Amino acid sequence: MDFLLPQNIMAFWLVVARIGGIVMSAPILSSPNLPRQVKVAFVLTLGVLIFPQVNIPNTFSFSNHWIIYILFLIKEVGLGLILGYAIRLLFVGIELAGQIIGLQMGLSMAEFIDPESSEQVPVISQFKNLLALMVFIGINAHYAFLKATVDSFKLVPLGSFIISPPFVKTVVKMTGDVFVLALKAGTPIILTLLIIQIIMGVINRIIPQINIFMISLPLKIGVGLVVIGLSVPYLVYFLEGTFGGIYRSLILLLRIGAG
Repeated sequence: MDFLLPQNIMAFWLVVARIGGIVMSAPILSSPNLPRQVKVAFVLTLGVLIFPQVNIPNTFSFSNHWIIYILFLIKEVGLGLILGYAIRLLFVGIELAGQIIGLQMGLSMAEFIDPESSEQVPVISQFKNLLALMVFIGINAHYAFLKATVDSFKLVPLGSFIISPPFVKTVVKMTGDVFVLALKAGTPIILTLLIIQIIMGVINRIIPQINIFMISLPLKIGVGLVVIGLSVPYLVYFLEGTFGGIYRSLILLLRIGAG
């Protein structure tokens, strides 16, 4: 492949645009704490490595009009953003589970600075996020994500991405599944704390003289921390299954995006 041909140079920047969109939305890579120079170097390096494997369709021709080329760039950036967004949704679901648990335990005000987003998040969410990140890297899910990125140029050739109704429906469904993921990730703790709430309500009705608030707050915190510790193996097992299906989910999304 002669890289110096004008058509190949334009195709290369389309490849870079798609990878750049992924970096802007994917977890870890989109962190504001990661220097921009590192992000740019990563995108260009990955683009150089992937470009020789990209097949430019024979029927695909670049118009001399710069507006059409910009539209192609926007489409590639949009596809990259959606691919990174699909991975980020998994971590959003885990963080949402931590927020629900923290609210039930009365620790919603206990917050730390998240090193990835530089925003304050509840301490339980931070714990689950870090655990999810370790599992994500531990089972080499980032390699599966990288492989899906490379395969995206085969499944969705440059300039062929289409935002069709089935594609929009799939993205909306993935967004809605965040709540399902959050409930599944926090099921043991959420159910335990709910049972405690019911028991405390029954006791308050039977013996109204007892100050339930003063008793339930430390009880929920103590029981919640114990159940969180005991449920770590379940959460790790659940995350392994969730992250293990990343490649299959992305490939399905790409096939729909290819029309």
